[in-house]
Amino acid sequence: MMFDDVFGMIEQCTDTFRDGVRDSFGESIIADVLGPIRNQIGLLRSLHEELERASFDINQALQEARSMHFS
Repeated sequence: MMFDDVFGMIEQCTDTFRDGVRDSFGESIIADVLGPIRNQIGLLRSLHEELERASFDINQALQEARSMHFS
């Protein structure tokens, strides 16, 4: 899934950056920049999953409605 890949990338980037952090400025970048980006990507990933489920349910209901024969 698209957001899973992006989420994995931000996790990897954050971990790599964290390994090189030696001061409070670096920690603030993690807390104030990378953390919120990660959180937003997580929210987008959840929203995308919900929309995929809703789309599937709607398509299934449409198929059932189209298969009904009214006299």
